[in-house]
Amino acid sequence: MDFQYKFYIFNKNLQKKTEQFSPWGELMKERIGDTFMANIKAFRGYRYNTDKIDNLGSVISPPYYNMTKEDKDALYDKSEYNSVRLFSGKKFESDTREENTFTRAKNYLDKWIEDGILVRDEEPVIYMYEQTIEMYDTHYSNTSFVALVELEEIGKGAIMPCEKPHEVSMLDRYELLKSTNADMSMISCLYVEPEKELFNLMNELREEKPDLEFSSDDNVQQKIWKISYKPTIDFIIEHFKDLSLYITDGQTRYETCLQYRDYMKEHNPNHTGKEPYNYMMMSLSNAHSDGLVVLPVHREVKTIKNFSESHFIAGAQDHFRVEKIIVDSNDETLVRTMVKQISTVKAETRIAAYCGGDYFYRMVLLDKDYIKNDVYPDMSKEYCNLDIVALNKLIIDDVFHIDEEKYEDYVHSTRSYESCYRDIQDGKYDIMFIMNPVRVEQIRNITAMGERLPEVTISVFPKPSVGVIINLKED
Repeated sequence: MDFQYKFYIFNKNLQKKTEQFSPWGELMKERIGDTFMANIKAFRGYRYNTDKIDNLGSVISPPYYNMTKEDKDALYDKSEYNSVRLFSGKKFESDTREENTFTRAKNYLDKWIEDGILVRDEEPVIYMYEQTIEMYDTHYSNTSFVALVELEEIGKGAIMPCEKPHEVSMLDRYELLKSTNADMSMISCLYVEPEKELFNLMNELREEKPDLEFSSDDNVQQKIWKISYKPTIDFIIEHFKDLSLYITDGQTRYETCLQYRDYMKEHNPNHTGKEPYNYMMMSLSNAHSDGLVVLPVHREVKTIKNFSESHFIAGAQDHFRVEKIIVDSNDETLVRTMVKQISTVKAETRIAAYCGGDYFYRMVLLDKDYIKNDVYPDMSKEYCNLDIVALNKLIIDDVFHIDEEKYEDYVHSTRSYESCYRDIQDGKYDIMFIMNPVRVEQIRNITAMGERLPEVTISVFPKPSVGVIINLKED
């Protein structure tokens, strides 16, 4: 388990969370009226056949984001049926239009279904999906409903984006979807339910024996219940018609599905709006869940010109108080010290910068109103107060001259402290920035105003594993 989990657990009681999230729904009603509704439905998912796969942990994969070549190779070696082959297969120099990672994914999917490695549930169900982690002798669980959700245009209904999509990944995800016609993974959404009826239903269903129970290799205990009783399905469907869904992970995949839907619609003269391609698979979690963990997402930078530490400090001091902190060899690890030094209960921007050696720089923003007043006057104050906005504009853009067009070529996002540190030591990047997590109230308020956080800003844990359920877009 990554060290960072220790710092960012939402271990709050339900009453406090209800008070925290209830205004969210009200803000949304003010913005778009009372006409929004989330349309969900049951479906027949494909799952690994436990009669042929003894160890589900060997075929279930973590989300593909930030997956290294070594990570991918390890998943390939675990099993010839590991789901990585479906959602993030290897690419080769010899790949052609006819033979590539996307066509291979299609071939794997078809073959595994033909051979009974993947089997389809006999009747439409809504799945209840629970993930539990144990940390420092405490269990944290998040339970979600997994269902198909009708696609709708961004910001025009019940489905609300929280981040900007990852433009480079969109082409990759689109080609995969076009080749396979399948949702290989579920996107993650939060919903706010003041009446707690779905919350209570989950507690009742949890008393039943799960249909599937296993432990993934990342030490997450996983359980699945199949909800097939029609009155219960109808109850869930009706309750979601009064709720908004906030995408916390999978914005790129959602917009990819919109693009795919439009493509299919254009090529279907008999389009009705109810075809399978009008829906996608989602994991729907109650925002009141005590098991949700919001993790920070850090940045590693490879500068365009030769990196100069003195140039960085001089530029940073225009807007930050920069403090050099030397880490005693007998103290905690350097990374842990950085985390402690930027952690704050105050509403101020603190960022740690490290470029090698036995020291780092703590950066504290001097004028919290500068970005709102002088950089983005048309954006909300909540957006302008984001730590990542300050870093992107005042350091990455103004000091390193890496603008939006160059960003993906020179800046890497990751939630792992340890990988950041290793990359600096190995010379892969010039400097890393350790961030605090985005606060829930920031996500709430920014989304409610129709704005989006910068891409790869939010990391809500646990994320649904890949391969647990697959949705083939067929009747």
